[in-house]
Amino acid sequence: MRRELLLHGIGVSPGIAIGPVFIYQRFLPTYKERELTTEQIPQEIDRFNKAIKETEKELKRLKDEIRREMGRDLAELISVQLSLLYDPELYDATIKYIETQHRNAEYAFSQVLKKYIVPLNETKTLYFKERIADIMDVSSRVLRNILGIELPSIYEVSPGTIIIAHELLPSEAALLDKDRIVGVATEMGGKTSHTAIMTRAKEVPAVIGIENLIKKVKAFIPGVQKTTLNAIVDGQRGILILSPTEKRLEFYQNEIARITKQKNYLISLKSEEAITKDGKHIDISANIEFVAEAHSALNYGARGIGLFRTEYLFLARHRPITEDEQVEIYSDVARIMNPYPVIIRTFDLGGDKILPGYEEPNPYLGWRAIRLCLDNPELFLFQIKAILRASIHGNLKIMLPMISDLEELKRAKEFINRAKKELKEKNIPFDENIEIGIMVETPACALLAEHFATECNFFSIGSNDLTQYTLAVDRDNMRVAKLYNNLHPAVLNLIKNTISTGHRHGIWVGLCGEFASDPYGIIILLGMQIDELSMIPSIIPLAKKIVRGIDYEFAQTVSNEVLGMSTAEEVVNYINTKLTSTYPELSKFLAELEAQNYKKNNKI
Repeated sequence: MRRELLLHGIGVSPGIAIGPVFIYQRFLPTYKERELTTEQIPQEIDRFNKAIKETEKELKRLKDEIRREMGRDLAELISVQLSLLYDPELYDATIKYIETQHRNAEYAFSQVLKKYIVPLNETKTLYFKERIADIMDVSSRVLRNILGIELPSIYEVSPGTIIIAHELLPSEAALLDKDRIVGVATEMGGKTSHTAIMTRAKEVPAVIGIENLIKKVKAFIPGVQKTTLNAIVDGQRGILILSPTEKRLEFYQNEIARITKQKNYLISLKSEEAITKDGKHIDISANIEFVAEAHSALNYGARGIGLFRTEYLFLARHRPITEDEQVEIYSDVARIMNPYPVIIRTFDLGGDKILPGYEEPNPYLGWRAIRLCLDNPELFLFQIKAILRASIHGNLKIMLPMISDLEELKRAKEFINRAKKELKEKNIPFDENIEIGIMVETPACALLAEHFATECNFFSIGSNDLTQYTLAVDRDNMRVAKLYNNLHPAVLNLIKNTISTGHRHGIWVGLCGEFASDPYGIIILLGMQIDELSMIPSIIPLAKKIVRGIDYEFAQTVSNEVLGMSTAEEVVNYINTKLTSTYPELSKFLAELEAQNYKKNNKI
């Protein structure tokens, strides 16, 4: 049997890719140290300035290309690099080094660069480590432009290639051509890295964070660049398989064929409404974080955006995003989705969305989301005014994350009223009746829903955090992640209480966490009379199939029964039994999907 190698990392972009690998290694150009005479210094500074100008032109061209292809919000990833070009600690320091040390431009720049990066390398904060990629990206361009060397390109690889790299720099990840590069595996990167963001947005399967990846690949087959090495990127499991066996290839090819067939079938349902066999309707919306994804949401049949995450607008820039910049982005999404609603969640910074320069022992229990916004009035007010100004272009709603205390909601509403007042004073139009909702994602909020319901227009349940906080389980902690389960009866009872309370007060209730994408969750939530389910766009057709394949009465029976159970396992077994006996065809279909659900079953 042929030898194969399985390497585990972090699956950041789902899907399966099979193809030949190309090890992409970026080499910084070699250079020599030269001592300058006093007369040569102005000429050397001029060389450096010309390289900076040339790099600026390259990055602006790149930014324009990304803006055309994927929208202005993603193009801002390049703005960060543009800002680095004239950073005094790099630009001014290099000129000073040339002047005082009498050294050539490339040597001076590289010496300054080392001093700039060393402190970032020593930090334990992932956010700062990921920023090194930006600095290395722009620095590589500057050095090559000083020396007049062409940049290496990953875009000349043969169609169908899997890229293996130490990391992809932001400008490389931004221009991934999915017709040529079908999968990506890297050593570096985290869930918020540029590679993760871009591969997800482009729907290119990706696994990152594989320790010593290039070393392992080269050790596996020496001289690999000169041979043909095939691989499989399993972005759902987070696995890279080198030189897969014939049996493994057959398994994955069958998986791809089955997934493609099911996907095509499900997409054919995208125009259907989510209505049960006995006439119960439910809204199916999409979760997005970039403007380009709004188009994808419509293509998959979304009837709105149930969750527009805005924190990446902030993180991508490494600086606060201005009010006007936000207005443009929110207006774009509103226009694309009009007349369907778009729920904009105010900045959910903190937790795993780490702020530059800030660390704390327990970020999930710390200074995040609404807490951070209320403590930063200017940041919060700019965002609220931006949403209000964009509201004239469509059906926008404001959603406040991680509310756990009624006082937080009241203070947030004061900001919204202040924003309205300021806009009125300037005669700036906005939707005066814009709906204000809260994310129910702490047990405190779910238990006190009675009080919150009188102060807002809607609830949207954030099942990920609600489960995490209810069960005291960090889902990113591999030692305890197995204890994380949306189907835990304690979580289900909190969800039910939130829905019932909301309806009793005449407000609608949605759910925008991963539970909305779970077939069992869809059935249970439907029976609980949830008004809206919001999920990643590609899951929408499946959700419609499930809703259209059952009776509302069946869903109600299931929901009522599971609320009285004591374990998640009991819930699963009960639903499986009921589905098999009542809807055998749907049960069989879901069983096939379950077999492909790599997140729940890591065996292959």
